[in-house]
Formats: sequence, C-alpha cells, structure tokens
Amino acid sequence: MTAERTSIRGIVETVFYSGPAFSAGRLRTAAGAVVKFAGKVFIRENDAVRLEGHWVDHPKYGRQFEAEFMGHDLEMDPEGLANFLANHPDVKGIGPVKARQIADEFGRGFDAAIRTRPEAVAAAAKVPVETALELQRIWIANSDFNTAMAYLSAFGLTHHQVTTLVGKFGSQVVPILESDPYVLMREISGFGFKRVDKIARKMGTPKDLPSRIRAGIHYSVLAALDDGDCWVEFEDLLDRANTLLVMDTLDSRDVIEGHLEALIAEGRLISQPFERLVVADPEIHRMETELAEVLKTASQRSPHAVVEVDHLLDAEGGELNPEQRGAVRNALNFSISLMTGGAGSGKTYAVSTIASIAERLELKVVLAAPTGKAAKRLEEVVGHEASTIHRLLGFNGHTYSRDALNPIEADILVVDEVSMVDIALAWRLFQALDRARTAVVLVGDHNQLPPVGPGNLLRDLVRSLAIPTTVLTRIIRQAGALKENSTAILTGDVRPTSDVQTGARRPWYVIDKFVDRDDVRRMLLLLFEEVLRERLGYDLIRDVQVLTPTHKGPLGTVELNIELQRLLQQKLFGVEVSPVEAGHRARPYPGDKVIQMKNDYELGVMNGAMGIVVNAGTDGSLVIEFDGRAVEIEAGSDALGNVQLAYATSIHKVQGSEFPCAVVIAHKSHSFMHHRNLLYTAVTRAKESVVILGDRWGIDNCANKRQVDRRNTFLSFLLHQERP
Repeated sequence: MTAERTSIRGIVETVFYSGPAFSAGRLRTAAGAVVKFAGKVFIRENDAVRLEGHWVDHPKYGRQFEAEFMGHDLEMDPEGLANFLANHPDVKGIGPVKARQIADEFGRGFDAAIRTRPEAVAAAAKVPVETALELQRIWIANSDFNTAMAYLSAFGLTHHQVTTLVGKFGSQVVPILESDPYVLMREISGFGFKRVDKIARKMGTPKDLPSRIRAGIHYSVLAALDDGDCWVEFEDLLDRANTLLVMDTLDSRDVIEGHLEALIAEGRLISQPFERLVVADPEIHRMETELAEVLKTASQRSPHAVVEVDHLLDAEGGELNPEQRGAVRNALNFSISLMTGGAGSGKTYAVSTIASIAERLELKVVLAAPTGKAAKRLEEVVGHEASTIHRLLGFNGHTYSRDALNPIEADILVVDEVSMVDIALAWRLFQALDRARTAVVLVGDHNQLPPVGPGNLLRDLVRSLAIPTTVLTRIIRQAGALKENSTAILTGDVRPTSDVQTGARRPWYVIDKFVDRDDVRRMLLLLFEEVLRERLGYDLIRDVQVLTPTHKGPLGTVELNIELQRLLQQKLFGVEVSPVEAGHRARPYPGDKVIQMKNDYELGVMNGAMGIVVNAGTDGSLVIEFDGRAVEIEAGSDALGNVQLAYATSIHKVQGSEFPCAVVIAHKSHSFMHHRNLLYTAVTRAKESVVILGDRWGIDNCANKRQVDRRNTFLSFLLHQERP
C-alpha cells in the first residue's frame, strides 16, 4: 500500500478505533479509524492512520503518545469501511450491522457507489434513501476535507484555515495550490511570502514562476509597510525583491523589473515621481492623499470659533501658561489644530480646559485615544468620558458604522496619543467627521515612538507646520522629579537615582553596574524577590511592568517572562512551574499576567489589553479577567495563540499605557535597537516610580543616540508642498 506523510504535531488524545500500538514510536490505527489528534478529529474514509512520534511520560497526565507526523495508508478494505461507517460521529442511522452489510456488498467500490448510486447503498443496508443521501454528503465532504488536510498540513495550516480554503475552492483546492501555492498569501491572513515560499520550493515550484515573482514584489512592499514606511523607492524595491527571490540568473533584476512595471500598469501597485520614483500600495497612497487634502483645510475657522476667547481662558484656565493658552486658543479658533509636548508639559490640563470651555458654551466635546488604556487614562485625568477611536467609529470587528453618511456626533473632537495613530486609522477617523460641524484637536508627544502601523502622522505634522501647531516646551511646576528626569533624557541626560522620596519610594532609580547580561537578569529577579513588594509596597503583578527593547535573548521578553513566571508563581501562589522546553511557549497558570497580542472582536478583547488568568483548565482552556470582565477561551481555539505572558513586554507594545512602577532594561547587548526616543517612551510609562536597570554604557548610549525615525510617507511630501 502507498503511504502519505504529513507534518502535524501534537498529543494523540483519543483513538476511537485502533489497531495495535508499536512501542518503537509508531501508533497504527486500522482503516477507517476515528482519531482525535492535536485538538482536531481526523477521519479517513479510505485509509488507515499511522502516527509517528515518541512516547512521553507527563508528570500530570501519565504516559502519552506525542506524534510528529501523521501518515495514511491510502486504500481502505471492507473491514476499514465498516469501521468508518460504524464509528463516524456524524453518520446517523447506520450501526455496526448495517455498516458490515454495506462493506460486504460494495467493498472497494463503495466510493463510486455512494457518489453515483446512493439508492443502491440504501437498499443494501435497508435504510431510507435520505439516510444514504446524507451519508453521500458526509463521505464527499470528508473526502475533500481529508485530502486537503493531508496536503495542507505541510503548510502548517490550522483546522479553521483548511476549512476556509476547502469552503472557497472545494475539491479543486489541492490542484489550485499545486499550480500556484502563493494563493495562500492572498487568501489566508498571516501567511507571508517566506513561509509559503519555503514550502513551495520543497514542492519543486520553479523560481521564475510569474506568480512567485509577483508575490515576492508584493511581499517587499508589504514588508516596507510593516516597517512603518508608506512607500519604497523603485530601485530599492528591485534590490529587495532580487535579494528575496534568489533567482540564480544574470538577468533576474530585469525580469523582476518587467513584472513590477506590469503590476504598476495593472494598478496593483502605484508609482509616483516625487524627489525620486517611489512605489506603494494603492490603498495606502489613496489614504495619505485624501488625508493630506483634509489637513490642508486646517487653518479654516472652526465651526464654533469663539470671539471672547481670552475671557473664557481667564475664567476656565487661570493656571495656563502662555504656551498652553496658545494651544487652547487654536483649538477654539481653527477647524484642525495640534498640541504636542513632552512629559510634564501640561497637555492634560490644556485638554481639561478645552473640555470645560466647550461645556460652558454648550458644545458637545468628545475625547478619544488609540487604545483602551490610553482612553481610560485620558478619562481619569480630564474627568470626562473617553473612548477608543475604534469604538468611536463603531467598529464591530468587520465593519465601521461611522462614516461620511453617518458621521461622529461631536462639536469638538480631541484625539490624544496621536503618535500611536497610523495612516489607516487617521484616514478612517477623518472620513467619519462632518467638517461643517466638528473641529478636531490632535494631542500627542512627538518625542515618543511612532505608530506600530505605517505612517508618521504626528511628526509629519510637526515638521511641516501644515496645521496650526503648538509645541509645549515648558515643564510645569507640578510635574515632579519623575517627569523632569524623563524629559531630561531628550537632551541625553540620564540623571542618577533621585534624592526625593515619598515614604519608602523614590520616583527615579538608576542601577547601572551590571555589564554581564546574566547579572542584569539576576538583579531583576532579586528586585521581584526582595524589593518591589517588600520595600516599595508594589503589587508585583498589577503594579509593576518590565519593559525591554526586544523579544529574543537573555534580556528579551520571552526568557524574562519564563523566569518571572517561575519566580512569581512560587512566591505568590506556592506553585512549581513545569520547565519550558526550548522553542515552546510557557503555558499560563492561574494568577499569571497576560497580554492580548491582536484584536479579537469575537471575544471583545483588543490588542495590548492586559489581564490576569483566573483559571487554566487541564484541557488547555483559559478564563482571563480583562478590566474586570471574565473572558473564556476554549481549548484548541486559535485565540489561545493570541495570549502571551506579560510580566515583561516590549516598549512598543505598551505605548499609551501607564503603570505605577516600570522597570526598564537598558543594556549594551541591545545597543543595535537603542535610541533616545525608545528610552524616553519607556520611562514615561511609569506613573510613580521607574527603575532603569543595566550597564552605564548601555544606558548612556541609549540616551545619546539620536535616531530620528524618518519614515517614508506621502504626507512628508504632500504637506511640505503646502507649507505656509
């Protein structure tokens, strides 16, 4: 018999009908077996299932078979057919006796019989024709699905993704992917060129396949978007694609250029001749162009322009300094204005004044921010309800309810943390505004990191002066040592541990004596073991956040989370955490702090939300408390992959958030990622105390390295063209 072998990995949970088990690392089931494996049910109508792997002794669950490959013997004999019909959970009305009658009557000819003569099958088993027709449906669906599963498992596709592809392409899914595996990039979210290309190359896909070259070009443009750029230079794009595709021919660059020009001619990509010829995704170009047209109207008078501005400023903002007064005046007089400034510069008080004046004038003011935490913080400090931008736009996970035909109802819209807003979100927001009614006030800190998504809206606006802008430069008296020291980083000055002390706590700690990475990690663990709770009084899970520039290495989020989970589970709950195998993720335990890594609209949990694990089932299910709401994630759900430990996070991941205490890792081993804005963003996440931990050279290098993130954006061209 022939055999088919696929790379599906997991624990064999149940074999509903099995043959003998081979102790040498092979578990073979009889033909037609029903196997629950890696959280999914596999039923092969025409073969026996062979699982290859090894036996493991789990400390909690005992002896288990951990499979690394699933093989199929591709012919089903009458015995296997009878087993399949009798044991398939979806087949109703056919028990062991009737299954045996069908197997004896049709044997290896059953496939043709059930597909073309279901009434003959019904007669042989003495069952209604409707039962045979339902069996026909199950058989064909199962055949298509299992054939696709066997083929697609090599791509690492999930059960849901396979179901999606089979649902779209039906029985043709395998030949379609065999002729053009790069279809996966267009049909399955999260499948990039490199992942698909690796498998396609193993399948023998030629390097000069046109769809491969086009997919490589598209990937290079998308990679630029992932890096925050909205366009890439034409010549640079050719170089990137040529390096990626490795076509091994002298004319490869010319061939790629021909396909690139064809993609531009077809409108799949767009090119623009600014100072140089650039190439971009048409959607991102359209968004930036339309956004630029809106921003060019910023100097128009506000629909609610106020005549007696100074009188209102005196009445509602008596403590405003001249810069703050200018920002509030702009907000009341212009249709779009911008207020930016560093930590402690008084942005929040100015926003509070705008809200107070709006209420006095009986204007509806709406406050929004990019993330839930940023919105909550804005609401707390201003004393006025705030929401996320997505919620304001009525986003339900698939569509937006607010647009030009159903605009946001506001007289003044204040958007905080604009440094985090990418081009797509900014475009969507301005599309949903009635410009004849709503004035927009953008607020942010241009010293912080740019958005995760493409674009650099805040810095483009500050550089271009295209809209009425106020840069707050004065640190207000009430700012305190924490914000003063944070702002000093912008001049390259990392001040020593603060002399100021409130109770047992200081606002600013610098621990800079550890040249060795392992010493930094040991000191971090010592802080959690003996200092942060015992001496400073912080809740180790809810109050303290470790921030580090990278995910990899001894001081990256992955390894630090494993170490901190082990320490805190033992310290706080008396739980001994099982060792984590190399290359595997740590599994959550009750009490662990976790973070959501992407938006999940079905669960109602957004990217960056932090929660506490309430329960971790033995089957892999989780119950997590997010902002006081219990969220259940079923075992085997794809949503489990979106939850990670969060004792340590990247600095980018917590933009817009604040924590009572932040422990910031700044070590020379991360020097390739260091720059001043990174360290500044990290320390400004602290609300009460910050601990900068590392070595002196690494800390100083981070503060002194001025790396302005000049992203490639169309706004940088379009707004400067209109600069007054």
